[in-house]
Amino acid sequence: MLNDQIIVAVSSAAGGVGEVARRIVRLSGAGVWEALEGVIDALPEGRGNTVTTCRVRVCEGVEMDAVLYGFQSPQSYTGEDMAELHLWAAGDAVEAFLGRICGDDGWHLQAELVADDDKRWAKAHPTRTRRCAVRLAQPGEFTLRAYLNGKMDLTQAEAVAQIVSSANSLQLAAAEKLLHGRFSETIARVRGEILEVLSLIEAGLDFSEEDISFISCEQAAGRIAAQRTALQGLLDGSVRLERMIDLDAVGLAGLPNAGKSSLLNALLGTQRSIVSPVEATTRDVLTGVLEMGRVGCVLFDCAGLLPDAEKRQGVDELAHQAAVDALGRAELVLFCIDAGKPSFEMELRIRTAIQAESIIPVATKADLADAAAMGRLEQLAAAHFKMPLCVTSAKTGQGLAALKECIETALISGRGGEQGADRLTLNQRHADRIGEAVKAMGEVADEMTAGREDTAAMLLRQGYETLGGLERENVSEKILDSIFSRFCIGK
Repeated sequence: MLNDQIIVAVSSAAGGVGEVARRIVRLSGAGVWEALEGVIDALPEGRGNTVTTCRVRVCEGVEMDAVLYGFQSPQSYTGEDMAELHLWAAGDAVEAFLGRICGDDGWHLQAELVADDDKRWAKAHPTRTRRCAVRLAQPGEFTLRAYLNGKMDLTQAEAVAQIVSSANSLQLAAAEKLLHGRFSETIARVRGEILEVLSLIEAGLDFSEEDISFISCEQAAGRIAAQRTALQGLLDGSVRLERMIDLDAVGLAGLPNAGKSSLLNALLGTQRSIVSPVEATTRDVLTGVLEMGRVGCVLFDCAGLLPDAEKRQGVDELAHQAAVDALGRAELVLFCIDAGKPSFEMELRIRTAIQAESIIPVATKADLADAAAMGRLEQLAAAHFKMPLCVTSAKTGQGLAALKECIETALISGRGGEQGADRLTLNQRHADRIGEAVKAMGEVADEMTAGREDTAAMLLRQGYETLGGLERENVSEKILDSIFSRFCIGK
């Protein structure tokens, strides 16, 4: 990515083919206004923060109305001169406009050439000269420039990608906490304390021959221990961002013909699984995405569990094992029990095969059960499950809304509860960096107690630099590529 070039991209959501909608075309870089000359009918008098209407020349003989928003460096999102064109247009028209501004018609006429590339271009086009190039932006390049220009730290840049990809309110709240800088403020405070203690220790080392001490071993060890505790508190008390963003797996378990497939179809609102009165119709693990108000999950149906090993032969044994493995990895299991059965002994026997921590007992086929059967089932649920019984009927729709609420409540509880909105969020990179710093700082107290101030200083510097990599310092190009490659183009 060349930061001295002007970049352009569509930064609004993509519409349908031929659909006329508001499209936002974003440009950033020195020379934005010159690049727009000849593409719009008139530039605003002020080249700073402006809003004006204009006519955009999409291609030869085609023009359309637009609103032009101008943002002057350094007060823009990227820290560079920026412009946004808001057009009501179909996608094909926008693509034609991008081709125009990135092609020959997008070069601004100037008298002076300042680069070898310009000279080669001038040789190929002897009647024209150009000032600067406009090219399509790469994924995340607008936010990368904001990071490189000091408009945000790396953690906040990561939050932008998470906000764009958020699918529900909890995911959005988790990403917004990163963007608002609470995490960065905490890390900066810890680093500041580490740096102060490190400076005092190194000052003492410089005057070691004069027997001058700027901080005692006990004081240094105590202050670093306090900061180590603060970092460990981040690890222990924060919600993992991957845990907030990734969809949880929710599995349906039960005996063959317990109504799992019908319940899956009813919850998803589609015929995802084959429904048959013949037992063991489902052999493989079938999945679908269940969207709820605050969270979503991957709902999956697998083969019915058979309690007697001698009855599981060949394919049945493989299907049984696949089901047990999938349920063991699920965040939540819906344990389906046919409410119309006279006895639930078999259900109790397969209950022990499910290792998931969170299990919701679900009565299926409630439309076929009498009051006595439901009473026995409620007693069984109270005795053998930690969660209350959900009574459902895939045929009539009874209890489906209540079951979705139970699923949602259980998943939110697993993600730290509603109070998670007040907790910081960490992704894997954050957790790894903080873990390394905690380890280094944990050894400082021992080194100071043993009188090895030089080793303690080395460990403190290591912890300081490790935490610096969370925000700006010591960030390799490989890490930046990994982070910004996950962005969509235009952000």
